[in-house]
Amino acid sequence: MTRTRIFISHSCKDVEIADDVPFEAEADPRKKRLKYARYIRDEVERLLGDDFEVLLDRKLLDPGDRWPIKLLRWLGDCDGAVLLLSEDAIKSKWVLQEATVLTWRRHLRAGFRLIPVRLGGLADEALKEAGFGPLQISDIQAAKVEGTVDFSRAEADALAARIAARFEDMVLADEDDEMRQWIAEVTRILEPLGDDILARTREPLGIADDDWAHFDDRARTVAHYLLRAGLQRTSKALERIVTVLSAHNADAFARLADKLLPMWVDPAAAASLAVLPGGDWHAYALNTDDPEVADDYLRRAWCCPPWLANRRLEFDEPLGEGQAAEALASLKAGIATRLRVPPRRMHLLAERVRDRPFFVVFGEDAVLEQHFCNGLAMDTALAAATCLQLAGRDFGRAPAGLAEIVRLLPALDDACEDAAYLGKSSILDLAPGVPDEH
Repeated sequence: MTRTRIFISHSCKDVEIADDVPFEAEADPRKKRLKYARYIRDEVERLLGDDFEVLLDRKLLDPGDRWPIKLLRWLGDCDGAVLLLSEDAIKSKWVLQEATVLTWRRHLRAGFRLIPVRLGGLADEALKEAGFGPLQISDIQAAKVEGTVDFSRAEADALAARIAARFEDMVLADEDDEMRQWIAEVTRILEPLGDDILARTREPLGIADDDWAHFDDRARTVAHYLLRAGLQRTSKALERIVTVLSAHNADAFARLADKLLPMWVDPAAAASLAVLPGGDWHAYALNTDDPEVADDYLRRAWCCPPWLANRRLEFDEPLGEGQAAEALASLKAGIATRLRVPPRRMHLLAERVRDRPFFVVFGEDAVLEQHFCNGLAMDTALAAATCLQLAGRDFGRAPAGLAEIVRLLPALDDACEDAAYLGKSSILDLAPGVPDEH
């Protein structure tokens, strides 16, 4: 019987603390913190081990930019995770990347359980300064020591027990999420090529020998890498296989390109938009004027699901104080039309909107303001939609007085958008029979 899989994300640097001195007796403050984190990690593994499959790599140092396929697949396939965050761990680029994927998974799947653990009294401000701000980890109930941290054995045991207890009622979920579906679809496209052809992608994607040999299903290995490779590496990888791919199936390249083109978007910022329908309304400001960029963010956030095209609406009517009621009615009618809810069934609109996420992209004329936002939050149907304001390069159309609007902070400047355009063009240029206009 398959057991529920729990991944433990950590940066305990075991090589640095490979001695017999326990953390309570350690004189060096940094080593004390590292040993304290390691102890909690190992105790959580012990407590969970009888009932769960614990995914933990003790040999992980800080491998830089290369993602070992074992960790890639653990991140994509686990059912829940523990995210150990400390003053030392948040300095690791690796921990940030793992946290990005894990918070993304939590957004995409209601049953995914993520437990952030704040070690040593780690504060919100430290997380923001380390680049964890866009992940909104502060909104997730964390496990931490209440009051003064004394780094005692009793404190560590109590914290580990509290972490393990958060998984006690968790059961193995049957449903898949959009990230897993993306990987499965890309795998199906690539499988007919065979291992010899797929091996051509190893160099541009940076797949090491041990990673390639670790799993037999090489198409799935390549799919995991493509999800995070970026357009430059992706374009070079596709160039190696496009002829054989098109020979196997005339539509295969187009299907694959459709899945890969939004992958230029910053994954941490995109993950913020993967919000399941709920009781609270969500609003985000994106520093661009381009609706196509917003599309890429949504497609990246939800891994290009087929339902997204029918659950997105551009809205560009004035939203001023005297126009709020009229604009709300117009927006509601537009959503009903998009979701094919007839006027005589408007009482069912709220349920229809909550069926899957629905996104409203507000343009230059439709600048979110307080009266309109109040109306959104109070309406049972509209509150379930996620709002995205095209705020301009400097967030000039994101009202500073509306604290509810989360500003997404990707590096969107001319160089970034030019690189995205060139990356997309490079991929589309590979397609047989595609005209020059992109």
